[in-house]
Amino acid sequence: MKTQLTILITSLFCFATNVGADIVVTFSDGSTSGTEFFATTGETVTMFVSVEETLPNSEMTDNFLIGFGLKADYSAVSGSSATVITNSVDAAFDTPTDTSFTGSELNLAGIDIDFASNGLPQGPTILLGKFDLLLSSPGTTQFSFGDYDSSLDDFVTSTAEKLDGIIFADNRTFDFTITAVPEPSAISLLPLLGMPAMARRRKKSIKPLPKSRD
Repeated sequence: MKTQLTILITSLFCFATNVGADIVVTFSDGSTSGTEFFATTGETVTMFVSVEETLPNSEMTDNFLIGFGLKADYSAVSGSSATVITNSVDAAFDTPTDTSFTGSELNLAGIDIDFASNGLPQGPTILLGKFDLLLSSPGTTQFSFGDYDSSLDDFVTSTAEKLDGIIFADNRTFDFTITAVPEPSAISLLPLLGMPAMARRRKKSIKPLPKSRD
C-alpha cells in the first residue's frame, strides 16, 4: 500500500510539474504579441516569428537551436488579402534553407552552421525570422503556420534533441490574423461624401406648392 501511494504521489507531482509545459510558435508586429493584429490600409507591417518554451521544457535554454522549418498558408477571410513582399530568416541562423513565398504560401527555414558567427540561437524565446506584409486594401488575412516537412525533424537542438513532436503534436498549427482598416480620416469623411446625394434626393422630394387662383 505504501509503495502504491508513493507511486501515486510521484505521478501526480510529475503531472503537476508538466502542466503548462510547451514549445510554441509566437507572433509579433514589433509592438504587440498575440494572434490578432490591426493596421491602417496602405501600411507595410513587419511580422516577427519566434519559438518559445515554457518550463519545465528547457531544451532551447540548456542548449541552442541548430535548425528549424515552418510552412504557412494564408488567405483572406474577409475583404482583400494582405500581400507578402519580403521574407527572411534571422541572422542567428547563418544558412537560410527556404524563404520562398507566393500569394498564398510562405516558407521559413534555416540552420546554424557557423555557431559563433552571429550569436547562438538560444534561450526560452528565439527569433526565427520576419516577413513584410503590404495591406493595400481593407480586409482580414489569416496565416496558419505548421510543420515544414512532416517526414523530417526540422526543429533540432545542438544536442540532437528533436522538438517537432512537441511543437507540432497532433498536427497542431499556429495561427494569427491581421486586419487592414481604413484611415480614421477616411472614415470621418464618409458622412460628408453622402451629403450631396442626400441633398439631391431631398430637393427632388420637395414639390412646389400649387398656385392659388384669385
